[in-house]
Amino acid sequence: MLEFLGPLLGRMHPLLVHLPIGILVFGILLCFFPQKKKNPLLPSIRLAFLLGGIAALSAGISGFLQYQFEGFAWEDVRIHLFGGILTTLGSFGVFFHLKSLKKIQLKSKIFVLGLALVLIITGHLGGNLTHGESYFTEVLPQELQSFLGIEIQPEKGPELAEESWEEAVFYSEVVQPILNQNCKSCHNPRNKKGELDLSSMKALLAGGEDGLILTAGDAEHSELFARLILPKEDEKHMPPSGKPQPSKEEIALIESWIKSGAKDNQTLAGAGIPRKLIERFIAKNEKPFYPITDFPAISTDSLAELKSFGFFAEAVESGSGLLKVTCINFPDFQNSDWDKLAPFKNRIAYLDLSGTKISSEIINSIVELPNLTVLKLNETAISGSNLGALTALAHLKLLYMNNTTFTLREIQMLAKSQSLKKVFAFDTPAAKEWTVSEGLTFPFQLEVGNFQLPKLPTDTIVY
Repeated sequence: MLEFLGPLLGRMHPLLVHLPIGILVFGILLCFFPQKKKNPLLPSIRLAFLLGGIAALSAGISGFLQYQFEGFAWEDVRIHLFGGILTTLGSFGVFFHLKSLKKIQLKSKIFVLGLALVLIITGHLGGNLTHGESYFTEVLPQELQSFLGIEIQPEKGPELAEESWEEAVFYSEVVQPILNQNCKSCHNPRNKKGELDLSSMKALLAGGEDGLILTAGDAEHSELFARLILPKEDEKHMPPSGKPQPSKEEIALIESWIKSGAKDNQTLAGAGIPRKLIERFIAKNEKPFYPITDFPAISTDSLAELKSFGFFAEAVESGSGLLKVTCINFPDFQNSDWDKLAPFKNRIAYLDLSGTKISSEIINSIVELPNLTVLKLNETAISGSNLGALTALAHLKLLYMNNTTFTLREIQMLAKSQSLKKVFAFDTPAAKEWTVSEGLTFPFQLEVGNFQLPKLPTDTIVY
């Protein structure tokens, strides 16, 4: 019949623990007040440490009961528990130490400062248990947290795979991450504001001090959703003003989850969730534009060597070992100059030979560039007799052949390429042929220009 007493006394720990703190802080401060030959405050100081010790003992007993009945892990509470024992023993120790003294001595002050340090550490650990380790620091600006060396690891929202988002479990992979990101800091097992824990399905179904917050199938009468759509100035709006707010899509997903039955094992496809509602949470499998290599960044001396020949050369991206090489300052470049590029052939990913004096034979050298991704042959005398050799380049994505003599039949030689995305052939015979070709398709996008805007009725008006 009296089984409730243990849990009840345990839950009084957060209340009782403040009593010894206040009394002991009062006693510690009195120890450092100015004193004459005889300290008239000694009786009050002794009484403060005696009452502080008794209060600390009571708080320690209630804390132990809370540990027993509330399910705290021993690893989480052991240092705090030992700190409480030291605080209790230290308080009684100071009391007996001062009992025979008429004046506060230096060693007394050292003893008291040691007790103060133990009190601070114990109180800090207790605060961490109750409110979490980031209770004080989470309100600081991120810049200040970084300056203090605090690692900022915010809760992540939903992150779904491109190829399997429809099979994602609605609750565990979408709804719970949304709650973790926006609600968990105030509603978790250690910090149950309103006696509400939103860190798991079981806790969510249990509700809080105001009752249940979830009615499966009825979003409007579910507090979990209804409070999200209240005006921000409403005191019942959640999350509170000033806290991170869920996006419109996140609120819509919580509403859809409740309407679909608030199940813990239903998939997004099973709930009929359209892709447009979940689109922002799908991680796109974006492949890098240039090949991934293990080449170290090219040395300054090597770049200087290329520039000494007349080439413009730089890394394609910051820190990359691949090169962008152009002949913008080397218009006299011809086939015989290829030897200057040969030592860097594995690194060249972007090559611009536009406006140079190269001929078709250069193609045989270009196909030896294993990482070539962008090739520009604009305004050159290259013909298309061996253009098909470029299909051997496994990473070639963009090919520019503007203002050349390439024909549509010659460009068709590139159809076997597995990597080409776009071919540019402005001001070429191919561009003219393309306008009259019918049904001709390529595995890549062919850009030939010749764009014309449609005439509007207003174009004939004379003002």
